[in-house]
Amino acid sequence: MARKKRVLFISEASYLNTGYAKYSKEVISRLHKSGKYDVAEMSTYGSAKDSRRSQIPWKNYPLLPDPENKEQVKAYGENANNQFGSWRFERICLDFEPDIVLTIRDYWMDAFVYHSPYRRLFNWCWMPTVDASPQNPEWIDLFCDADYVLTYSDWAKETLEKQAGKNINTVGSAPPSASDAFIPMDKESVRDEFGLRNDINIIGTVMRNQRRKLFPALISAFGKYLKETGDTKTYLYMHTSYPDAGWNLANLIHSSDISSRILMTYVCENPECKNVEVSFFRDAKKVCPRCGEFSSTPSNVSNGVSDDVLAKIYNLFDLYVQPANSEGFGLPQVEAAACGIPIACTNYSAMEDIVNKLNAYPIGYTKYKELETGCDRAVIDEDSLVGIIKTFLLNKKQKSNTRQLFEENYTWDKTAEQWMNIIDDCEFANWKQPARIIRPGQLNPDEKSNERFLQQLTEMFCYYEGHKNSYFSRNLMSDLTKGTTKIAWDDYYSHEFTVANANKQRPVDRQKIVEIFAKRLQNYNLWEDVRINRHRLQDGDELWLN
Repeated sequence: MARKKRVLFISEASYLNTGYAKYSKEVISRLHKSGKYDVAEMSTYGSAKDSRRSQIPWKNYPLLPDPENKEQVKAYGENANNQFGSWRFERICLDFEPDIVLTIRDYWMDAFVYHSPYRRLFNWCWMPTVDASPQNPEWIDLFCDADYVLTYSDWAKETLEKQAGKNINTVGSAPPSASDAFIPMDKESVRDEFGLRNDINIIGTVMRNQRRKLFPALISAFGKYLKETGDTKTYLYMHTSYPDAGWNLANLIHSSDISSRILMTYVCENPECKNVEVSFFRDAKKVCPRCGEFSSTPSNVSNGVSDDVLAKIYNLFDLYVQPANSEGFGLPQVEAAACGIPIACTNYSAMEDIVNKLNAYPIGYTKYKELETGCDRAVIDEDSLVGIIKTFLLNKKQKSNTRQLFEENYTWDKTAEQWMNIIDDCEFANWKQPARIIRPGQLNPDEKSNERFLQQLTEMFCYYEGHKNSYFSRNLMSDLTKGTTKIAWDDYYSHEFTVANANKQRPVDRQKIVEIFAKRLQNYNLWEDVRINRHRLQDGDELWLN
């Protein structure tokens, strides 16, 4: 009797309150419930001592080091990629022997899977967060290596196919949905609960305060709307964090002359209180009206609200707006739709799907090319958003079919089915195949052609066939010609438009490139030896898989 396929899902710990974690929980729980597979979760930011692990019925591999184990802490801190899982991936593969590895994150988070010494042994399905066009050529190269590629949106699938053609195996889109907590509610009752009048209009958004969320344009457009119309009954509600990695909201709000029209969610940090209130903006901290302590902050990842409360916040809105320069998906839009709230969003990137599938109001935009990534990003047309607000409020009493469209287009069962189809299609992996230790020959020291030199090098030192004609290998030719490189400190090629690559050009010559390839091959041979002989890597080194 054939064994069940072993599925390793890599993401943020499924018990955390993040977008990746929510997606993971919904999909993994359905894979597990089907009974068809042996499922394991490789949990970024998950700790072995976190009590929430007991809620997980499938196998779980935490990735945070044991704080009392100095060796683990040291190993974890040696490479920034370790936070995403690279430091334990090979150990986990040896323990679980997956038939297929599933990843759902950005290029720089999951690229370590491509570079793994065990890449040739397992199938790989990658659903990268394609949020803009064109995609960086280095990213496209890695996406093409995956055995299967899913996308968060139909727009992303079309973008990848346009750039990669037949070199990429895109098999569909598997977008997120919303949890059962997000349903339409009686607006008057919810507003009464939060102390709001029912005769006002609320334009609302739920976005983290980060660079690509266009809060300056949103606040400016709302201010223009108020000045043009003289409307005294409409408010802008921003469920967001402050301070955070993005905008100085205090400056933006106070310079807009509309601070009396901006509402925010505040949550008390006092664990015995945790009061949630709707308030006018009161900077980064204010007095909690329930406990009286100076402990109430704008909602954020560490001091946020439950899905049940967030659903009530969506139901306060008349119109949901998502003005972003790009989105890998933008889950709050679907959560708002599940609550029956009409949507307006930038008509670019994954948000195009929202316009097409949820009949959202399309916010016009122009584009600019971002230096860090080489991708096109959107700049919204503020007048377009002003026009949408005017049009919506004039037709506010028309019945919305947003909830119906949500039910037709976004369900977790359909999303999980996409993943199951891929798992069912893939071949079983053979983790017991004979060792393949690579002993490189002698390079020709008299070879004058850089091209032939690199051909020799890749043929002798590459442990995975997909690396031989990779972006990494091809661009070394340009680097040798220039005499400088932007190879990152972990020896993975970093394109000049890669966000993670902040280091400057460094001198490079043939000897340096040979050293890089030799180091990678040495690591491969070590792990291949461990796979066959199952010994410790060195004295005192355990698998660390508690």
